[in-house]
Amino acid sequence: MFEDESESDTLSALATTLMRTTQAPTTARPTTAAVRFGIRNLKIDDETTSSLHVSWLMNDANVREYIVSYITAYGDREEQKVVAGRENDIVLQSLLSDTEYKVTVTPMYFNGEGNPVSASGRTLPLSAPRNLRVSDEWYNKLRITWDPPPSSTMGYRIVYRPTSGTGPALEAFVGDDVNTILILNLLSGTEYNLKVLASYSTGFSDALTGVGKTLYLGVTNLSAYQVKMTSICSQWQLHRHATSYRIIIESLQDGSKQEAVLASGTSRHCFYELMPNSRYRITMYAQMQEAEGPGVSIVETTRQVTTAAPTRHPTPPPTSPAAREVCKSARADLVFLVDGSWSIGDDNFHKVTRFLYNTAGAMADIGPEGTQVGVAQYRRAIKHVREDIFTVESGMRKGVPRVLVVITDGRSQDETVTFANQMHLEGFSIFAIGVADADYSELVNIGSKPSERHVFFVDDFDMFKKIEDELVTFICETASASMSSVLYPERILDCL
Repeated sequence: MFEDESESDTLSALATTLMRTTQAPTTARPTTAAVRFGIRNLKIDDETTSSLHVSWLMNDANVREYIVSYITAYGDREEQKVVAGRENDIVLQSLLSDTEYKVTVTPMYFNGEGNPVSASGRTLPLSAPRNLRVSDEWYNKLRITWDPPPSSTMGYRIVYRPTSGTGPALEAFVGDDVNTILILNLLSGTEYNLKVLASYSTGFSDALTGVGKTLYLGVTNLSAYQVKMTSICSQWQLHRHATSYRIIIESLQDGSKQEAVLASGTSRHCFYELMPNSRYRITMYAQMQEAEGPGVSIVETTRQVTTAAPTRHPTPPPTSPAAREVCKSARADLVFLVDGSWSIGDDNFHKVTRFLYNTAGAMADIGPEGTQVGVAQYRRAIKHVREDIFTVESGMRKGVPRVLVVITDGRSQDETVTFANQMHLEGFSIFAIGVADADYSELVNIGSKPSERHVFFVDDFDMFKKIEDELVTFICETASASMSSVLYPERILDCL
């Protein structure tokens, strides 16, 4: 017996007794048995998911080697390892995770084997990472971070997919010394299912799961305005991080499309050359560098044709525009108020001049018996038009419609809207045309009602031609109305 209460091998000896009778003297030689010490302190420690460390104590120089056998608690096939007699430990590899093993150590001598000693140990489970966190959410990316499991890993597998189930699951891998990853190229405004699995030599752990959502890269408050027979304008609330916008209009009848890419500060856009009384879908995409957000759509219908199409005539010489059929009975006092603060250059100036020339030239009869036409610069403001041009002294007539066409590319003075409201009350018909940076809400306040007939907006000077037909039609319809109950101010300047 030893101090730790373990027992040594059994000491044994062989001897032969004498026959009952003998004549020769017999001498018995003493025999000494080899002492075999037992294995002490068999321990199993340093467990991992696929290995166990086995150690023991044995003070016996006669041990040739040790046989270490191990088998699962389920009774699977037993396996063995051989350890040299001078060694007293071994690491058992390639074990199953989270599995209990019975380990037996047997000392082997030159003349046989000693007493075996057994103990049990259990491998660690494939521990999953813990405490998933989502941070740095952006329009096309987000970051996830996790805490490593207690057992050593070979790395981590990251799986992510939209919670809607659309699209395949995507994967990424990182090393065992990494516990965070920035996931790129995601869809904006999209919620993702996130999984992190620890990788081991025998497989993967259970998944650590979570949910993350990218920021929404999309326009808001998309709406249509200034819907006319052949054009539709749209407006939206700017996205603070958008670097550009992509807008598409699609006919729901024949599928024809128009598309434009707009600068980041653009909050409205108009489409022209559309079909009357047709449904169109307008879809808007906010873009940030190379990322594009989800589309936002509205559906709008262009106005019906309410007037007869103008009769086409041979193209007249440039000095004499053809009169429009709709303008044959027009008789009004017509003034164009042009923003004199423009710095538009000669090319754009000629475009404005041509627009005024074509609009006025559509009148069948220009003069005291028909339509009188005048022009004023905007820097003198609408007050000047009301007090100095629309006056009896300037030639204004009674019972004749009074029409004012205001053209501006910026924000006017505060008094403009005030004088416009006074003129509305006095029976004036005011058409407001905005270019580029004009304030649309101000145009609505300046123009007469309904705004669909009296307010126009174009993106640049080249677009004047797009609104010319509708504007002339509405002006001539107004100029053909009876205004016998209204008194007018002024003579209008000579025709263009």
